[in-house]
Amino acid sequence: MLEQDIASIIKFILDKAGNPAPYYWKVPRSFAVPSVYFPTPEIDTGGDTLSTYSMEYFWGILFFHATTEGAHQLALRALTAIRARRNMIAVIDTDGNKTKETLRVNDPKLKPLDNGAVQLEITWTSRRSYDTGVSVKAQSYHIQQWGKPELYESKVIDAAMEVALSKYIK
Repeated sequence: MLEQDIASIIKFILDKAGNPAPYYWKVPRSFAVPSVYFPTPEIDTGGDTLSTYSMEYFWGILFFHATTEGAHQLALRALTAIRARRNMIAVIDTDGNKTKETLRVNDPKLKPLDNGAVQLEITWTSRRSYDTGVSVKAQSYHIQQWGKPELYESKVIDAAMEVALSKYIK
């Protein structure tokens, strides 16, 4: 799930920013510009409901260009595209094709970092079930005694039960 979310965001940003050179691990000394660096997102966890927990993702994606203005322009294209779609990014499958699912991110932020570098901050929350066994919901139920009231509406108390109850009843 996380890999699918990340891949979807990467594809979306690269498409909307005009396909700058992507970097995923370390940025080499002589990297190409314009480019985008996708570091590993930061993850914070917390409780959500009785059956789920939440994972909060923070992703600081770096845009590089020969000038700060150029980097800002690249990142702004991606930010504007996210906002124009109401913060919803199409989830892609393993072949890179859009699925019917969408990932909703929080409002993105743009922050200048250094000469020729701008950071696009994207955050989102993923809710996941605790590891519980798979259970099947009952489609119908039938209690056999309900059809036989003589089994549960008996008014006869046997002698042993009467002795036991007499200790409590005065």
